[in-house]
Amino acid sequence: MIWKKSFKGKIECANRVFKATIEKLKRIQADMTVQIEKNQTKIQNIKDDNEELEGMKKKVTRQIEEIGKFSI
Repeated sequence: MIWKKSFKGKIECANRVFKATIEKLKRIQADMTVQIEKNQTKIQNIKDDNEELEGMKKKVTRQIEEIGKFSI
């Protein structure tokens, strides 16, 4: 049965292609996960910076109000 070997070979070839594609997709997925983690770190750093800036802004606002009491 030559046709069985022919189909078997085609199926095996297709399976190799599918497995290779799956591995490539897994690597892409892993790269995306790494980028997401880097982005999350950047976002957290910006949030931390903003919290610090908000605290400084409140302090400056209080200073403006206090110093403003002495004028006029």
